[in-house]
Amino acid sequence: MKKAFKFGCGGIVALILLIVIVTSLGGEDSNESADKEKAPVTSSTSNEDSEEKSESSAKENGHVGIGEELIVGKVAFKVNSIEEVNEISASDGFMKYEPDAEGAVFLTVNVTVRNDGTELINTDSSFFKLISSNGAEYSPSTIIVADDKYFTYDGINPGLALTGNVVFEVPPGLTGLDLQVQTGFWGTETGIIKLN
Repeated sequence: MKKAFKFGCGGIVALILLIVIVTSLGGEDSNESADKEKAPVTSSTSNEDSEEKSESSAKENGHVGIGEELIVGKVAFKVNSIEEVNEISASDGFMKYEPDAEGAVFLTVNVTVRNDGTELINTDSSFFKLISSNGAEYSPSTIIVADDKYFTYDGINPGLALTGNVVFEVPPGLTGLDLQVQTGFWGTETGIIKLN
């Protein structure tokens, strides 16, 4: 009889502790919800403000097109133009490059990269990738053109920009393309620019 009584008292003590814990947790939740209710609600004073906010948010989240800047980390990317060509000539006029794959064309994407950070960054054509609407991915062409029209692992100091071409071998007439851009070799920060 004494053992049953001790167990019963222990069970009652445990039940009381459980009620105290649940009550204290519930009190914190109600305080949080009361704080949320007290928080002031702000609204845009005009449609222009909300449009500017959504446009700014879009530019930071990758919903930009040709001619618009995309901010990825501390780097600004802008696609200036795209062009489909059958061959590429070096600036000296002597070297001409044609696609390696049969029936392919070159898609030349002219990009401006600006360093908004505080240290030198390096960029290369490998920091870009084409993605089609069906999910196919295209890496930059391996052609090396030794002139300043093409990205070949260039350093960009803070506050400066560099414009160059990134070349892809693709099927002719390819549409529904996005350009994925990244910062750094590991691509820790990426963004998307819609090409067509």
